[in-house]
Amino acid sequence: MDRVVSTIRDNRTLLVPAIVCAVVCVVMMRLGVFSLFFLVPLGFSAVAYGAAVAWIAFGMAALGYGVLAVALSLGGGTGVGLDLLYFLVLAKGFTWVMAGNPPWVDLAGQAVSGRLPEESLAPAFPRVRTLFRFVVVSVVVAFMFLGTTLWFGRDGFSALAPRIEPLVSAYIASVAGGDAVRQSVLEQALDAERVIGMVVAITLRGGALFSAVFLLFFSRQMAFALARLFRRKAGGAGDLSGFFAPRRTILFFSLSLPAILLGRVLSLQAVEIAAWNLLVMCALVFLAQGGGVVLFNLARRPVPRVLRVLLGALFVIVVFSPGLNFVALGALLVLGIAENWLPMRAARRDSSPT
Repeated sequence: MDRVVSTIRDNRTLLVPAIVCAVVCVVMMRLGVFSLFFLVPLGFSAVAYGAAVAWIAFGMAALGYGVLAVALSLGGGTGVGLDLLYFLVLAKGFTWVMAGNPPWVDLAGQAVSGRLPEESLAPAFPRVRTLFRFVVVSVVVAFMFLGTTLWFGRDGFSALAPRIEPLVSAYIASVAGGDAVRQSVLEQALDAERVIGMVVAITLRGGALFSAVFLLFFSRQMAFALARLFRRKAGGAGDLSGFFAPRRTILFFSLSLPAILLGRVLSLQAVEIAAWNLLVMCALVFLAQGGGVVLFNLARRPVPRVLRVLLGALFVIVVFSPGLNFVALGALLVLGIAENWLPMRAARRDSSPT
């Protein structure tokens, strides 16, 4: 246990960045639209300062947000359970993705087992590859999103329908363009209840998982970008050019397609939903691999810095442009799948540093 104490004592000089990152994390969580970025400070602390600082920052952020949530609930009479659960699950899961096991956890395990670090090649607690940590946390967060959606769908959709009705009507009017016949057809095909049903169906069939992966991946890449900007650290750890999908991913991807059809034909909704989520996860892994192929080939060519910035801006525009984004993401997906058989990168490795 002395090793645990000494490790914490050696990191006292890093308490300031841990406190700053924790405060920024809590503040951003309460700033409405900026809550999308509340995980970035925790990721930045892991990349720029190390795992110990990241876990200290998480602990401080969890304590601070818990106190703030309780204080606000006492003042305004609002509940804190779901909001606090959302914060804790996402913050702890993302810290684990970015930093791995806390350093003092391994040291505590070594102290209990009586082993010194140099006496064993394996850590006292197993270390999980970043991709698998990412998948585990994404699934947990997706289940949390699903639970919230199902609870809300049971208790709150009757109250939500009147609020959605004007939005649906405005959308139908804009699409119809003054054509009374077309507007009538759309009004019969779309109503608030059907829109809500579609949202629930999509959420169950990969929508929640996609949202979780997008939030975690976006926060991770933002953390690496900030670390490179302010600390000139992060190396290639955040670069997809070195990412390779596990070899068995193509097997699960192939099996998920007939499983979806089987579940639909036999009316096995649970099988269909599980297969859809498996398909979405495998597709996202291949999207990352396709992005790695593109980045790898761009890195091998002398591209001016200005052109790289323009390419990055063009990529953002394409991703958020309806129609073009499906084409671009589809091309990356095909590219990622094709690399299972075509050597698109010279030095393929079985495992990825990312």
